[in-house]
Amino acid sequence: MKTVLCAVNSSYVHTNPAVRSIAAAVGGNAVFCEFNINQMASDVLRALLLQEGDVYAFSCYIWNIAYVLRLAEDIKKAEPEAVITLGGPEVSFRAKSVIEQYWFVDYVICGEAEECLKPFLEGIKRNARVDMPGIVFREGRAACGDDAYQVVSNLDTLPSPFAAVGDEYDENKIYYYESSRGCPFSCAYCLSGDCMGVREKSLEHVFDELQIFVKKGVKLVKFVDRTFNANKTRAKKIVEYVIGKTENTSFHFEVALDLMDDELLCLLASAPTGKIQLEGGVQTTNKRTLDAVARKTDLSRLKENAKAILKAGNIHLHLDLIAGLPYESMERFALSFDEIYELYPDALQLGFLKVLHGTKLEQQAGGWGVISRSYPPYEVIRTKDISARELLYLKGIEELLNRYYNTGRAKYSLQYLTQEQIFSPFELYAKLYDFCVRNDYTGRPVSARNQFVLLIEFAKETLCRTEQNVFLKRLRTDYDRTKIKGIIPRELQETD
Repeated sequence: MKTVLCAVNSSYVHTNPAVRSIAAAVGGNAVFCEFNINQMASDVLRALLLQEGDVYAFSCYIWNIAYVLRLAEDIKKAEPEAVITLGGPEVSFRAKSVIEQYWFVDYVICGEAEECLKPFLEGIKRNARVDMPGIVFREGRAACGDDAYQVVSNLDTLPSPFAAVGDEYDENKIYYYESSRGCPFSCAYCLSGDCMGVREKSLEHVFDELQIFVKKGVKLVKFVDRTFNANKTRAKKIVEYVIGKTENTSFHFEVALDLMDDELLCLLASAPTGKIQLEGGVQTTNKRTLDAVARKTDLSRLKENAKAILKAGNIHLHLDLIAGLPYESMERFALSFDEIYELYPDALQLGFLKVLHGTKLEQQAGGWGVISRSYPPYEVIRTKDISARELLYLKGIEELLNRYYNTGRAKYSLQYLTQEQIFSPFELYAKLYDFCVRNDYTGRPVSARNQFVLLIEFAKETLCRTEQNVFLKRLRTDYDRTKIKGIIPRELQETD
């Protein structure tokens, strides 16, 4: 009996650690296949049917569930005897409703599958009804079985990276790694804190596995530990190992910046430039909002540590904000935006609240007036505190933030406008977005050169002559760094 484990990633460069780990744990006649949501569905379907699988098991997330369901239905219609199985966070917390809603789904596996999938497949091979903890199955139109979320208690028993048959290193891909599962915190919008606390691999095991990436020549490894430095002592030992013993491989960690102490900051400051990337989830600076969603954050310490990391200059620091949280109006979100932008991180991500299945937020959304989409990714439409129009306005600001700040394309020139307090950060992007709307720059592609032309026109409309002169000189520096081919805009030529 052949089992095909299928991952549909959000982009070509991503890899899926789940199907690799499960394929290695199951062994035998199990293979994994990876695709991405940008591929033609017919091409993916052809590739899967060529595998001639008896069981097709899909890893499901908010970014791929719609794509996966279409694929699964097509496979069932093409091969009615094939067993369709779904797993992953997008189905684990609503397994019975998935079975009842989609006629072509035979089983849903709830939780972590490395230990339960092998006996599950053995049962199918015997043509026995698989009735195990964490397995929901179909009987006619009804959903039956135990939907209790399953976890692997001892992570040291999990397969190592590249242990699955056919898992060859691709230098064009980003590789993900988990040294722990779960999270010690219980933020209302997140699932990670509700899965039996934190389970960690032993440090010896982690170090051995990191060496596998190093020997393969992997360029970037992203730790998917939800709060990498929740265990401070352990985090320091891993960072120390990464700095001293991983050659040319770089590492990305998701951290709670406010939990960092001076010892860890000094250790990070000693890392070679580019060796480490950090992503810090701020989400909001509104204390009332943080309390409502049960997120514990020392904002003063967070800002101090972010400044220290940025001052050292050797680590790429990425900070996150979430729009649409409870008790955060447009005006209050603008304050959060200003506070975090003025730290001038290497990247600032503006995301939007998602009401995920199984979260406390899903249960409490009504009390906060959180209205979200009924389809993936379940993004907020409006709340008691912010309207649908205001959230869509923030979508426009997100686009400009990504275009100019996060690419670094106009970072130097825009920094002049905020550091000299000509505009507050949020005011700058709001004015720039309003300008784009008035001049038909929204809803269509804008070439790299015209992105600078846009800023030139914006400066002419909003800045006095002295401010224009300084801004255009800085914009010329940004333009030269971007290395755009073609004729330099006249206004920037004059800054020579």
